[in-house]
Parts: sequence; structure tokens; C-alpha cells
Amino acid sequence: MADQEHPETASAYRLAELLGDLPHPDDFGPEAYELVERTRDLVAAVSANDADPATRAEMAQTLAEITERLRAAARDPHIVVAKDHEGTIYNLTQAGSGLLNPHAPRLIFDPVPPPDPDAEPRPVEMRATVTLTEAHSGPPHRAHGGVVATILDEALGTAATRAGATGLTAGINIRYNTGVPLHTPLEVTCRYSHTEGRKHIATGELRAGNTVCATAEAIFITESRT
Repeated sequence: MADQEHPETASAYRLAELLGDLPHPDDFGPEAYELVERTRDLVAAVSANDADPATRAEMAQTLAEITERLRAAARDPHIVVAKDHEGTIYNLTQAGSGLLNPHAPRLIFDPVPPPDPDAEPRPVEMRATVTLTEAHSGPPHRAHGGVVATILDEALGTAATRAGATGLTAGINIRYNTGVPLHTPLEVTCRYSHTEGRKHIATGELRAGNTVCATAEAIFITESRT
């Protein structure tokens, strides 16, 4: 298969199928996740700081030294795919919600059991929460539209995957109803809708309180196995 010859071109779910035995997310230890959290805090602080030039220069040098230490322990390839005891697959390094990627928003999904791999896709609706910081800003006090799109793409794709309708994003249509506030708990409701051949459709909404800030519909296409 083409994916077997070039697994780097596969989706994370397909890569997990090809790899077989996978680590558990807990295998990386709490220290790995703590490093990610502190890095997220750092990025937000850098985005909003008004330190004097000398302090900025000192911090830049400190961060350069830390970066070199981390680069000395870099893994190749960088992607990490894991599976929990229930069989749920995680791409821990992707930018949508990867637990080992500090660039990813802190998007937390309510648990949903993994699908039966031998069954047809099932109806799934799930919920996720996230709070955005200065690192995600666009207009004053509001999130960048691209960050909102990333969250919705990730959430709808997760709903489709948990339904048993895996695939890569082929298109997503987003309607922005109002600005998405920073430092405010946000809720994403996402659901798998239906399948048309290899195309899987999912929909969802992002809310701040009772306000629907954005809605989305996405198409995911299952990779060919030939």
C-alpha cells in the first residue's frame, strides 16, 4: 500500500494502524505534560509583556539556552501517536489539541468510548472546553479567526473519528457570528452527521456562555487502502 511505503503521508489514525503497538499517553510521564503547560503559559506571557529591554535580552538568552537543551534531545520523527486502555487513539503532537504540543489550544474533550472498528459509523455528539489567551488574539480582547477555525476543525474531526468515520479534512465551512472572547471558558459541541461514500460530514458550534460565536460543517475523507 502507498501508506505503508510512505507512512509520513498518512493520517494519525492510519499511522496508528500501521504501527500496531502504541504507547499509552501516561507512558510519557507528568513531567512531559507539565513542560507543555508551562510553555503555553510562557507564550501567553511573552505575547503580553512590557518588560524593559535589558530584561527582554536576559530572558531571550535564557530561552535560547533552554531551546538548545531541548533540541539536543529531539526525537525523529517528531510525531507521537498513543492509545489508551479503551482503544482511543491520540495524536499527541498535532496542533489542534495535541497534549505534547504547546502550540495547541488547551482543548479538553469529554470522554467518549472508541468505536467498534468492525461496525458502521455510529451517531456521536460530544463536548469540549477551551479557554484562549493572549497567544491566540486577533482583534482586541478577541481570538484570531484562524485559531477558532483550528478548534472547530479539531473538534469536528474528533467527533467523526469517535463515530468510526475517520479521515482527513477535505473542507470546512465556518460562519463567525460574533467575536470569540479571550480568558473566557468556551464550549464546543460537535457531532458526526452522516456518510456519503468515503465522505464523512460533521457539524458543530462554539459558544461563550449562551452566545453561539461560530458554527461549522466539515467534510472528512477516508484514505484509500489500495
